[in-house]
Amino acid sequence: MKFTIHEDSVTTGTTFGNLSVSTNEEEGYRPFQLFISSLAGCSGTLLRTILRKKRMDVAHMEILADYVRNPEEANRIEEIHFTACVQTDHSLTEKQAERISQLVLTNCSMIQSVISSMEITFKIHLIDEKHSSQEK
Repeated sequence: MKFTIHEDSVTTGTTFGNLSVSTNEEEGYRPFQLFISSLAGCSGTLLRTILRKKRMDVAHMEILADYVRNPEEANRIEEIHFTACVQTDHSLTEKQAERISQLVLTNCSMIQSVISSMEITFKIHLIDEKHSSQEK
C-alpha cells in the first residue's frame, strides 16, 4: 500500500476507491473509526459465513461496537465489546451462541492481530422475524 501525506490527512488508493484518514473528521475517517471498523467488518463477514454453513438464513445483521479508550495513555483503545444483532427465524441455544462467538474471536484475522493487547468480546443477540429478541 502507498500512502500520501497531506497537511491534515493521509490518503491511499484502493481498488474500491480513495481512503482519507485524519484526526479531523472534516478531512477523513478518524484512525480509531477505521480500526474498529476493520474488526467489525472481519468478524461480521466471518459470522455470516459461519451461520450460512449452519444453514441459518439471516434476514438482517448489525454489529454494535462499544469501546473504552484510555486518555492517560495516548487515548489508546483498551476494550472493544461487539454485539452482533442477527435477525433470523432460527434459534440458538446459549451454548451454541457462545461456541459461534468463540469461533469468530478465534478465526477473525483482524481480531487475532490485536487481541493480545486489549480486551475484546463478541456476543450474539438473536432477533426473530417477529422482532422479539433473545440475547446470547
